[in-house]
Amino acid sequence: MQLEQRRQRTLAASIRWQMGIFGAYFAQFIKTRLAYRMDFFVDTFGVMVSIIIQLAVLTTLFGKVTALQGWTFEQVLFIYGFSLVPLGIFNIISVNLYQFADRYLIQGKFDRVLLRPVNTLAQVLCESFNVSGLNEIVLGTAIVIWSGMRMQLEVGALDVLAVLVMGPTAALVYLGVFLGITSISFWIEDKMGIAPPVYNVIRFSRYPLTIYSLPVRVLLTFVLPFAWVAFYPASWFIGEGNLHSVAALTPLVGLVVFSGAVLLWRRGVANYTSTGS
Repeated sequence: MQLEQRRQRTLAASIRWQMGIFGAYFAQFIKTRLAYRMDFFVDTFGVMVSIIIQLAVLTTLFGKVTALQGWTFEQVLFIYGFSLVPLGIFNIISVNLYQFADRYLIQGKFDRVLLRPVNTLAQVLCESFNVSGLNEIVLGTAIVIWSGMRMQLEVGALDVLAVLVMGPTAALVYLGVFLGITSISFWIEDKMGIAPPVYNVIRFSRYPLTIYSLPVRVLLTFVLPFAWVAFYPASWFIGEGNLHSVAALTPLVGLVVFSGAVLLWRRGVANYTSTGS
């Protein structure tokens, strides 16, 4: 019993130490970005304009039709808004995944990562951030609240807990998919050929899954499981029938996808050979 308690204390101390380092990473990044405030505000403005344009397209569409295969404007908007929250969380920490092969493998910077007594994946994710992801989180939350009020949704304590759990775990789906793609760079030299088209598939997941054909539903549920980032978790609030129980599986799906990607990452790290530079 004492040995188990000692292990738990050691694990808790290790987690606190790691989190302190990650906090220092983020604080240092914020200081760096604020040194170039105009760049920060330009990036923020660009993200907001992009989202506003997409919302304008939705509004124009529903100005011509009252429903999209049975889904009302408010329901579609709720799914769209919900999708922005995990996407924002993912975008905050994912910037180095897109540059990993070039910056860390080709330039040999991964050697430096291996020399530090901190988890390699955590170092790569936390060495740089994309704070414009905060705009997506804020705007997505606002859209969900507005559309929910329009639909007169009744929100209880369990629903609040569901949001707090499903938002971050849904982001794990994004992180798992793109971490898996990034991990392939340890074996394949084509570093950026896969990620951009996969990222474009995210757009399809922002709308009700039922409007698509069966092959697309299968793709978004099992192959590139982006439906678990927006449609399924949002169905907890606006879905009917068995969709409510399916939505409850979102945390499990997020953990499974991310865990599989972490295992692939570890295999890649073990396979890594220094460039010698």
